[in-house]
Amino acid sequence: MLQMTEKEMKKLNIIKKILGGECTKKEAVENLGITARQIDRLILKYKNDGESGFIHKNRGRESKKKVSENIKEEIVTLYITEYFDYNFTHFYEEIRGKYKLSRKTISTILSEADIISPEAQHKTTKLYNSNMKKAIRNKEATIEQITIYEKRQEAEKQKHIRRSSLLYNYGQEIQMDAAFAMWYGTKARALHLAVDKATKKVLYGWFDVQETTRAYFIMLMNIVLKYGIPRKIKTDKRGTFSINNAKSKSNLNTTQFGRICEELEIQLSSNSDPLFKPNVERENKTFKGRLIAELRHENIIDDEEANKYLNEVFIPKMNSKFAYEINPERNDMRKNTYTEKELNIIISEQYNRKIDNASSIKYRGNYYVPVDIETGEIISFSQNIICTLVIAYNYTYWCYIENSLYNLSKVKAPEKKIYQKTTKTIEEINSSKAHKPAVNHPWTPSYSV
Repeated sequence: MLQMTEKEMKKLNIIKKILGGECTKKEAVENLGITARQIDRLILKYKNDGESGFIHKNRGRESKKKVSENIKEEIVTLYITEYFDYNFTHFYEEIRGKYKLSRKTISTILSEADIISPEAQHKTTKLYNSNMKKAIRNKEATIEQITIYEKRQEAEKQKHIRRSSLLYNYGQEIQMDAAFAMWYGTKARALHLAVDKATKKVLYGWFDVQETTRAYFIMLMNIVLKYGIPRKIKTDKRGTFSINNAKSKSNLNTTQFGRICEELEIQLSSNSDPLFKPNVERENKTFKGRLIAELRHENIIDDEEANKYLNEVFIPKMNSKFAYEINPERNDMRKNTYTEKELNIIISEQYNRKIDNASSIKYRGNYYVPVDIETGEIISFSQNIICTLVIAYNYTYWCYIENSLYNLSKVKAPEKKIYQKTTKTIEEINSSKAHKPAVNHPWTPSYSV
């Protein structure tokens, strides 16, 4: 027979006293802290069921909500084999469609299997590390547990604190940066990100083999076309943005990206301190914690597929979870009034060149002639006229000459003259007589008219 708890035994004894005349209902109410109506129910329960009526009906029975051991083992195995680099919330979001369990239940199942989240608190991580070291030393840990433990140790080294920011308007400040990691495949890549400070919204991202100016061009083009023109852009002091570090100083006052910002009326600000742009630094950390895992899980190893997944799947999903809604009343994002063709010329590389005596422009060993955009005719210009060579966003070649835009057509380079060496000997050269003009030649000093 099931044993009563102390609380149930107390209720039974007081009901017996009431029925025996040793206690009043009013005293029972004060003693048990329940209402008189509940006292009446307990009396009726005692008369109908006796002492067993005070024992809870579900005691000794297995809960219908209890998760079976098979399901627990399946979830643990799934996490270890496929989702080991997901935090518990991220893992729960991925599998909740298959397993109708709560976030807390999933966390409990994994914790009981001696698994902690990559984002666990310091106290939990410290206890986990202590237990795992002991288990490894006593050879009680499995290979999977050791692998996860090593990955948790590596993830712990990469953690940094996220700084809070003041309230800004949408589009008031965009922060850009690139982060290197083994995002996918076997080689490190640079993930370029653009983040709005006010909404924490990731506007665009791009993978490239290095941190390149071209990648920032791609981000700016997509931001302007999709969202509009921001008021300010914050970056670090790499050569793309800062003239002090720029390798090419063909433009005396600014870099190529800086010139574009001036033309689009965007304020460009650069600083080497990571705290200067904390929001994009934080997103770099968040993306490392989630994007690497998802790209691996999706078996993505190609640059094109990675960029497609990044902008079409991952960034929208992250924005829906973490970014704030755009407030129309606090919007500093200027509406784009440029056509895509105009932006193709604006977001470009531009260099100063001189037209040569063949009315052509030389760039990287190749020669180009200006062509009228409307008629397609080659236009000739005088030698030494200063022009601006434009390498457009889509890699077509253009030039500005006397404030007019022309297309550039590649032409064959002029042939170099080949000079043959003389076959005369030194004696023959020394014995040869110089030409002597006639006495009456106009250039002869002694000749006079």
